[in-house]
Amino acid sequence: MLFLNKYAIGKIDQEVIQTAVEKAYQLVLSQNYNMPDRMHVADNQNTLLLMPCFSEKFFATKLVSVFPEAWQYGQPAVNGVMVLSDNVSGQPLAIMDGAAITAQRTGAVGGLGVKLLTADSIETAGILGAGVQGLSQARYLLFNRNIKSLYIYDLSHEAVMGMINTLKQEFTDLEYVAAKTPNQLVANSKVIIAATTSKTPLFKASPDNIFGKIFISIGSFRPDMQEFPNTVIENADDIFVDTMFATKESGDIAIPLKDHVIAKNRIKEFAGLLEKNKIFENKTVFFKSVGMALFDLTTAAAIYQQALEKNMGQILDF
Repeated sequence: MLFLNKYAIGKIDQEVIQTAVEKAYQLVLSQNYNMPDRMHVADNQNTLLLMPCFSEKFFATKLVSVFPEAWQYGQPAVNGVMVLSDNVSGQPLAIMDGAAITAQRTGAVGGLGVKLLTADSIETAGILGAGVQGLSQARYLLFNRNIKSLYIYDLSHEAVMGMINTLKQEFTDLEYVAAKTPNQLVANSKVIIAATTSKTPLFKASPDNIFGKIFISIGSFRPDMQEFPNTVIENADDIFVDTMFATKESGDIAIPLKDHVIAKNRIKEFAGLLEKNKIFENKTVFFKSVGMALFDLTTAAAIYQQALEKNMGQILDF
């Protein structure tokens, strides 16, 4: 069995990861997969997620813990283990760092959102949240668009500066701005990506200051979490989710539905964008991703195949 740690996973090309995420959406369209709803186990503010999924060739199971206060102990909020197996024999093929898989594939989900929802010409963007996932979102944003000014906000200024210093080593030809407030970030950004576990909206908004912008919510994965104010989704011309499970799982969708801010029939699956070239110029768009095990499966399979080709990782005697 092959073992792949976060360093090995980090060496995989971004194009490989984003293509794997796109393949997951293609499987959504073809319905050629088996993905049960993920299991949530809450322990006060902490959450354990069990995420299985089956395709024709592989099946994968990811066990993830989300501890929002882990930063106080110098640890990331998300940890986990991914097991990839053969779907013919059932043989375990690889064990991988689940947090690294999550960071890469979720970054690519946001990146693909940027690719399909924004114009090539956008020059300004903002990231709300400077944790592991905020960094991954920034990397895939900059992989897909030539941004000139990137605004970053977090409650921790130290985290923002750390993220800026990391990005400067990879992406040098742009201006980095440590935003003083979320409102400053939103006012100066054409696309706004949130990667937090906030239980209350990160900023206040009027229809005027959100018009024509793209909002991507990545962080809220429980019904009591909400990153964007209802004003955003209420005034959006288009609303997309990666899976309809988001209508129950994320407060960014569940709360506006409960409060009758929007009707459920306004919500569309993001996978449908792969079938058409839709133009979102001068439109306000909201995209909510809660993630799904299918992303993990296609990403893990792509990483496993790359690792075999390039002799990466360690062989374990199972």
